[in-house]
Amino acid sequence: MSRTPDEERRTQLVSGTLDHLQATGLSGFTLRSLAPSLGTSARMLVHYFGTRDALLEAVLVEHRRRMIAALDAVQTTDPRITALSAWAGMTDPAHTGHFTLMLQLLTTSLEEGSPHRAIAQDAVTTWVEHVERLLVDIGRSSDTARVDATLLTSGFKGLLLDRLVTGDLERTDAAARRLADLLLAP
Repeated sequence: MSRTPDEERRTQLVSGTLDHLQATGLSGFTLRSLAPSLGTSARMLVHYFGTRDALLEAVLVEHRRRMIAALDAVQTTDPRITALSAWAGMTDPAHTGHFTLMLQLLTTSLEEGSPHRAIAQDAVTTWVEHVERLLVDIGRSSDTARVDATLLTSGFKGLLLDRLVTGDLERTDAAARRLADLLLAP
C-alpha cells in the first residue's frame, strides 16, 4: 500500500527536522525557527504534528528506528561484535548530532514537569528491550539479559556523553571495548 502525500510529506519533515537538529541542537528550537529550513511554515508543521513536542517525539522515534535498523543489519551472532558496531554507529561523525539530540532530550526530561519525560522514558526502555531480546536470542536468561542490556545501553550513553564533553576518543573507545568484553565475551 502506498503512502498518501500527507504521510510522505510528514516523513520528509521528520527526516529534515532530524538533520536540522543534528546541526543546531535543541537550544532555541521552535517550529517558527525550523520551518524555513524545511521549506514550510510553522502553521503547516502544526498541521502535521500538532505541537513542537509531538514533532520531537516523531524525530526521536525516527532516529531510534534508523539506529535499530543499523544494529539489526549487523550480520553476526556474536553480541560483542554487534555491540561494538553499535558503538561505532554512535560515534560516527555522521550520527553524533543525532545522539547529541537524544542526550539533550534525556537531560531535559529530568526537569520537573518536562514534556519530554515520556519520550525519554520510551527511548531508554526501547533500547534496553531491544538489546535484551538480542541477548535472550543468544541464550542469556531473561533476568540476566535485562540487567546486561541496561548496563550496556546506559554504559554506552555515558561513554558517549564523556566523549562529547572531553573529546577523548581513544579513552572512550577503549572503555567501550572493555565494557563489551566484560559483558559479552564468550
